[in-house]
Amino acid sequence: MKIRRSVIGVLAAALLVAAQLATTGPAQADHSLIDGYVTDATTGIPINDVCVTLGPPIACFTRTNAEGYYKIDLAALAARDGDTWDMWFVKTGQYQNAYSDTFVVDGPVRFNQVLMPIGTRVLCPVADTRLPTQTVYLPNITKTLGGATGWQTPFIVQNTGTATASLEVSYYRFLNGACAVRRTVSNLRPGTSFSDVPNNDHDLPGDTQFSVVVKSFGVGSDIVSVVNQHAGSGSRAEALSYVGVSEGDTSVFLPNITRRFFGYVTPFIIQNLGTSAATATARFVSFDGSAPTITVTRDIPVGGSKFVDPNTTSGLVDGKQYSVTVSANRPVSVVVNTHNDAATVAAPVAYSTNGITVGADTVYGPLAAKNGEGVADVTTIVVQNLSTAAIEPTLTFDVLSGTGTTQTISAPDPIPAGRSWAFDPRFTVGTTTPCTVPSSTCLGDGEYSFVASAPGAEMAVAVNVISDTTAMGYTGITAPANTIYLPNVTRNLGGTSGWSTPILLQTIGASGATLKWYRFSDGVLVLTQEVEVQRGRGIRIDPRTVSGLTDNTQYSVVIDGVGGSIAAIVVEVASGGDNAMIYEGFAVE
Repeated sequence: MKIRRSVIGVLAAALLVAAQLATTGPAQADHSLIDGYVTDATTGIPINDVCVTLGPPIACFTRTNAEGYYKIDLAALAARDGDTWDMWFVKTGQYQNAYSDTFVVDGPVRFNQVLMPIGTRVLCPVADTRLPTQTVYLPNITKTLGGATGWQTPFIVQNTGTATASLEVSYYRFLNGACAVRRTVSNLRPGTSFSDVPNNDHDLPGDTQFSVVVKSFGVGSDIVSVVNQHAGSGSRAEALSYVGVSEGDTSVFLPNITRRFFGYVTPFIIQNLGTSAATATARFVSFDGSAPTITVTRDIPVGGSKFVDPNTTSGLVDGKQYSVTVSANRPVSVVVNTHNDAATVAAPVAYSTNGITVGADTVYGPLAAKNGEGVADVTTIVVQNLSTAAIEPTLTFDVLSGTGTTQTISAPDPIPAGRSWAFDPRFTVGTTTPCTVPSSTCLGDGEYSFVASAPGAEMAVAVNVISDTTAMGYTGITAPANTIYLPNVTRNLGGTSGWSTPILLQTIGASGATLKWYRFSDGVLVLTQEVEVQRGRGIRIDPRTVSGLTDNTQYSVVIDGVGGSIAAIVVEVASGGDNAMIYEGFAVE
């Protein structure tokens, strides 16, 4: 099968420039140093008296203490920022040696390492040389990044094929692209999912950022993946979601990138999906054309990721929105992390969206809102013009789960090539005047599905769903399909205040849909559900109200359109803070 997605593009590091800078411990006091902790890969317990070398394992430069901590003061060696180093970690007779591979030190570097006991498996065995059935790339996977309550990123992989799959999962350090861990997963049955929680993995070093590559083997064993990113707790909890991709492109489009825009900033991560090193260039064009066009370049190793942080990018202007095009000499994918979560913000929020490689003249959105309920308070829609000439898009809104009046809103002015237009339903189109009465320039209150249209043109759409205490995002769907896969759907997972995941289903040519619910724990098909939907409209399917499903349970879901194509997103919500996120369903043909 071939994955067909509206957003073939790819979260992201920059969750986490801030998280990296916030790392606690001795490293913050110095600039030219390497430090970290060494732990047992089977128990997670710190290892005392590990020999740490600079260069070949000939002589110890330092040793870990009882807490597994080591520190190498490069300033004492008169080392220069930007120099390249490598290390060995040696505990003779008890643990396998570990090598860091080379990395650049330009300021303090935290390098945590795990060691496997002698007689156990190798941390990163040689990769399987067979041709995989499918490869999925995850640009940003973290374990306790920034500390114990820092960023963690559980991910789920679903078998969308027709045969049992075996998986190879490889973790590459964000710092230098070196393989940190490689594992295998066997017997993943069709339609079912498996999940990994890095915070629970002793064989992964903590406070570390990775890119991950998942390969499936076996005829007919296609896969998809979704990543959930979490940090904080209570009122300061944040949650973001993005999807893995199996194909990148040499051009990726980001409709809405900001620098200190009403508190929001949008760092993005670029992952190299090619077979050799990539050079990627990001071109920033302001929405209104008033700010200088800026380009930045990143060199990225195979399978590795690099971030771009607008707040630290020279030449970009505070308070501006930009449309961005990432161009590369190898296929890449991109994830955008949108943050408004400074320490001074009372209700921190963040969300992720994938970069877009395929535009269309018709783009679908299963959810939009104005004064909606709960987490869907208001939805802003950003349209990026990928064409070579100006376009004049329209947005058509249909009431969700109803037969209300259709509303059509047009862009107030043509969108020049390469630029974006943001529609904010709180205001009369083209103004900053609040509006309430439905008209051709004002969207009425309610929840909707929508269609963005610009006949003969090519555009990309980013959708931002926000409330006072939450923020979510997704990318408009350019390629609806007859079958949609949802790797992670839950009902009160963790209790009545835990995670539940309503499905927003939009029909294009279909008159309804069939949903198959597979239980995570054993892969059993527990329910086949039939739903009717008026063609061209959308509905919400909430697992909490579906008879036959059980609380505190996780499912993978397969949706088949009846008589035509469909599109879907999953809204993941839980009590507390910004525990709200969205991912797009996977269209497979």
